[in-house]
Amino acid sequence: MPFGTSANDTFGHHAGDEVLRQFAEILRKNTRASDICGRLGGDEFLMVRTHVSAENIEPTASKLRQRLAELSFPFQGKSVNVTASFGVAGFHGKDFRGVQRLGARSRPDVV
Repeated sequence: MPFGTSANDTFGHHAGDEVLRQFAEILRKNTRASDICGRLGGDEFLMVRTHVSAENIEPTASKLRQRLAELSFPFQGKSVNVTASFGVAGFHGKDFRGVQRLGARSRPDVV
């Protein structure tokens, strides 16, 4: 979500904070109780979806991206839209140490 840091620089920290709050709300409304979502830092987030086939991951990322793009943020008299890109990586098995390598394997060109 590259707007987060540029919003802080252009419109002030309150603008970036509002974008982050709205994105968190989108995640809350569009994920399951078994999903794990969190902010890694800056404008980077991680979502872990359990018990989902690979073909169901990309539509979820697309839906989240679309929900964010539909929002309009009024900052300093301007209407600003936000975009996001998503990387996707998969993990099967019970060795949870593999999850640590998912970020490096994610494909940011998916959506």
